Amino acid sequence: MQSGVTVSKLLINGLVQGVGFRPTVYKVAQQLGLYGWVKNTSLGVEVVINTTDAQVFMHKLEDDLPRLASLDSVEIQQISLDHELTNFTILPSSAGAVNDTIMPPDSYICQDCLGELFDPTSKYYLYPFTNCTNCGPRYSVIRGLPYDRPLTALANFPLCESCCAEYTDSNNRRYHAQATACPNCGPQLNAELAEVAESLRLGKIVALKGVGGYALLADAKNSVTLQQLRQRKKRSSKPFALMALNVTSIRHFYAQVSEHDAGLLESTAAPIVLLAKKNRSNVAKEVAPDLATLGFMLPNSPIHYLLFYYLLEKPSGDWLSKAQDIVLVVTSANFSGGTIISDNLEAQEQLNAIADVVVGYNREIVMKSDDSVMMNCGKHDVLLRRARGFAPKPYYFSYHLPQVLGLGAQLKNTVTFTRGNKAFTSQYLGDMSSEHTVKYFKQVLAHFDQVFNFKPELIVSDAHPDFFVTQYAQQLGIEHIQLQHHFAHFAATLGNAESCGKKIQPIVLGCILDGYGYGLDGDAWGGELIKCTRANLQFEVVSHLVPLCVPGGDIAEREPWRIALAYCVENNLALPEHLANQPQAAILGKLIESQQFGVSRAFGRFFSLVAGLLNIVTLANYEAHAAMVLEGLVSKPVVEHDFVRLNKQGQPDFNLLINRIYKIGLVEKDINRAVNVFYGSIAALIEKWIIYHCSLNGIRQVAISGGCWQSRHLLAMLSEQLPRLGIELLVPYQMPMNDECISFGQAWYGAQLKLMEKSKCV
Repeated sequence: MQSGVTVSKLLINGLVQGVGFRPTVYKVAQQLGLYGWVKNTSLGVEVVINTTDAQVFMHKLEDDLPRLASLDSVEIQQISLDHELTNFTILPSSAGAVNDTIMPPDSYICQDCLGELFDPTSKYYLYPFTNCTNCGPRYSVIRGLPYDRPLTALANFPLCESCCAEYTDSNNRRYHAQATACPNCGPQLNAELAEVAESLRLGKIVALKGVGGYALLADAKNSVTLQQLRQRKKRSSKPFALMALNVTSIRHFYAQVSEHDAGLLESTAAPIVLLAKKNRSNVAKEVAPDLATLGFMLPNSPIHYLLFYYLLEKPSGDWLSKAQDIVLVVTSANFSGGTIISDNLEAQEQLNAIADVVVGYNREIVMKSDDSVMMNCGKHDVLLRRARGFAPKPYYFSYHLPQVLGLGAQLKNTVTFTRGNKAFTSQYLGDMSSEHTVKYFKQVLAHFDQVFNFKPELIVSDAHPDFFVTQYAQQLGIEHIQLQHHFAHFAATLGNAESCGKKIQPIVLGCILDGYGYGLDGDAWGGELIKCTRANLQFEVVSHLVPLCVPGGDIAEREPWRIALAYCVENNLALPEHLANQPQAAILGKLIESQQFGVSRAFGRFFSLVAGLLNIVTLANYEAHAAMVLEGLVSKPVVEHDFVRLNKQGQPDFNLLINRIYKIGLVEKDINRAVNVFYGSIAALIEKWIIYHCSLNGIRQVAISGGCWQSRHLLAMLSEQLPRLGIELLVPYQMPMNDECISFGQAWYGAQLKLMEKSKCV
């Protein structure tokens, strides 16, 4: 053949590595009679085919995309080869200095693998680590990209002859499946799952290593066992997550499940989904004390399915689809405040103090992750924790961003870096006041650097001078700026909107309702209306909530009765008996009268106030405890318009509303109505506040963020009502609105500043 033959070269980017993409390219080329090659590179997947018209190939490829794959961009060019193409092959991967590909997240076991797991004729029968190109561990086992077995935790498990045959068979589901393994050549558990199931039946607590780390398992119907688990884990009342075999089981025995909820539970991410508890839910009260919801997930790996198989004593037939009255508590294996444990040695050393049995396996977890958490709110899915199954999938932009690193918040920390047309946000990391989280934080940054060779030109951290992330940034010797906490919340919603292709108006109003954030004046912020000019990203607080007295600062967050006591004293309301009887009530009352305490305008404190005032929660044992219990009592929000007013400064008049709640709940003794009036009227009050300042500033686009927006009732009411009034509402449904979004907001903001700098130099 003559030299200079013209062919098409495609560079395909997106979620195209570790998802069975190359085998699919191979099959499509074979079906179309095309010759050439496909290979993973550091810039994406490279495809060369012997045609000058690649559109037919691309249409067929898009129609046949693997279950986990998604395309971001396709660059096509014509190149000249000096040799004839005579077949189509998958070539060895090639690496580069800069890696612009994507690490796929871990995925729920597919139906094909699940079928083989319980097929006595399959070599994968009862094998707890079966997977294929369509499912299984990814992010948790990847050391580097391109995604090839030598760069994963499976590198120490050479394929046996049988697996090798499947790996090289283009018609096999495990064709080039990098994490594939079987009982002869793959990872092994250090205990029999039949014995583990028996331990659970006997009321034992089991620490079991899953895809992202160890979890503590217990019978969710055994009150005695759950009391022991709470005592050993030092977790007095924070709710536990649950696992049931299937949606039918949850719906029949434990919780209300809509078709939309079922779709979330059965999605490839297999998250925990918050569901309304059935009136006679068949779980122990110790699972989620005083709450109206239960957090459920389905088995997400072969290990979990096998555990149910043995708990049901080796059933046969269609047991996988039938309702089964077996439910397990599945909670992260850590001590209160620490990170999830993933190392086998660490598990043996630390978890023996909590678990009666510790079960691991000999495949390393390279990058650990907690379970993701979601809820459905009307027509939208809301992420409450973004971890296993979601991270580290990037957010895409229609323009290129400079390399910027956002270091996140002190609580609910994540890290985000931007490069090219993507922003990569890590999984949920935790509370940076813990030395374990600090170590985890550094591991994630090192892993990102190892995989992506990321070199930031700017680092953005919180404005709080005492936070670890601020001090860490100052030590790196890279240009560093600080962004106020709630400005970062606002920036996160703007960045998320742009990544979804929405147009940001020249001026946007941000409504940030949060628990706490260090303000520019040193005070506690958390209830602000902020105006942002998109052209220069200047933030201006145009209004804020009237501050509440918080006796004892952080102590008041844990003891809501203090905030309620302060409110009654300042507003000359008779102290209800449950407040007057507090041992410190008298001395605190005198100090409050002499204004000896600080204040907070954080919106979350109003939930604490009402919970303490109505004697619903006087001592909070975990973050948002008061708000969660309070929301669980809402049956139907009621708006009493006479008590929905702004003061002369255009701020919500909460005193008017709280005094009304005091009367309904404590004078009329109708706690349920008081809670319903509070939720309905507070939503109407926030709506009135937003509308007033939109009109005042000529704004028609509002961005929301902050942990308090995770209130299902508040979000549902405002997201329905504001658009009816002609206000476009920007809601970051693709990320949590709590402090997990802070790093994304920081990185996006920093990238915009760099882009503005560069535009001035042109």
